[in-house]
Amino acid sequence: MKEKTNSDYLTGREEDILVRMRDVSFDYEEKRILWNINLALKKGASYSLIGKSGTGKSTLLNLAAGLLSPKEGSIEILSAPLKGTRKETAIMFQELALFPWQTVYQAASMPLKLSGKKEKQEIDRRVAELLEELGLSGLQNKYPHQLSGGERQRAALARGLIGQPDLLLMDEPTSSLDSITKEAIQELIIKQQQKLKATLLFVTHDMEEALILGERILLLNGDGTVTELENPCYFRKEQRKSIEFYEQCIHFKELLEESETR
Repeated sequence: MKEKTNSDYLTGREEDILVRMRDVSFDYEEKRILWNINLALKKGASYSLIGKSGTGKSTLLNLAAGLLSPKEGSIEILSAPLKGTRKETAIMFQELALFPWQTVYQAASMPLKLSGKKEKQEIDRRVAELLEELGLSGLQNKYPHQLSGGERQRAALARGLIGQPDLLLMDEPTSSLDSITKEAIQELIIKQQQKLKATLLFVTHDMEEALILGERILLLNGDGTVTELENPCYFRKEQRKSIEFYEQCIHFKELLEESETR
């Protein structure tokens, strides 16, 4: 299994890179959360970000989103400095933040309407197509309280995907779902990411989920460095119940334990 450390992220063709972090550090209330992070996320690739609690996974994702600014270092997207949030980035958190007064249609169409660039007929067409792909046809007039957990998750996913983003940032959005619903949402995420050719950065504590969703595994170590690992189990649903899959889960859990002392 090949692995990369921080210094390896400083190399690579710029035209292949969507997000690049150089020597990024971040402090929260005078406490250093991240140290000297170097990271490069390739266009169209999917990454699962794992690490012990408190190592700064969510902070790293918020930095990539432009919701936070680094104390030191720089962040670039498409070789240009990141200055705040951007419309081409879709963000999903564990708390879905669906507005209770919005129907599924209103939630999904909101980003297009806010952009001011789409005619109603075009908006209706795009929303209808996406809702069908996500299994929400017939639910467009439902409010969040009328939906199941999985349906609310799909509605939030529709809102994030409707603008056809090039960067998908997800912070444990499936953690509250039952296993069957979670697996269905995981499959939708990968299919949509591949359709859009978007870069996916997915934060999770679930090792099985990390192996299914990330073609590369990013391990955030206790010393603030990032280790990138190849994932032989990426999006291979048939392996979920195989011995090989669980052996990989155990292997990555061992790496996670070791990372605490790095």
